[in-house]
Amino acid sequence: MRFPNLRYGNPTEFAYYAMGRTYADLAKVLRRDERTVRDWLTGRARVPWWVPEIMRLKSLELQLRQRQMFGQVEMERRATKLGVVLPNNVLQLADVATMKKPQADGPGLFVERRAAAR
Repeated sequence: MRFPNLRYGNPTEFAYYAMGRTYADLAKVLRRDERTVRDWLTGRARVPWWVPEIMRLKSLELQLRQRQMFGQVEMERRATKLGVVLPNNVLQLADVATMKKPQADGPGLFVERRAAAR
């Protein structure tokens, strides 16, 4: 696009930040009527430029607040879950915080061998 119209925001970006939220919740956050928010999401009305920006900034604020409350290490621990699928279709989840580092001469995975279910 050579000269984008800066009066209107990207409806796809707004839909991304609105995922999983109700019309009532979005209306309260944006201080608009539920019908207006519904019209923006369905494409009946154009989205003002500030709506995706407000949603983006609120998302960044939430991430920053969570990082400050829980710390970066805790956030990474919550996001990372490792699992190993055994031959008998048993899924084992390992807690990253309690895992030991693999030894150089031994196997790289800590897999508990179980007898196949009969």
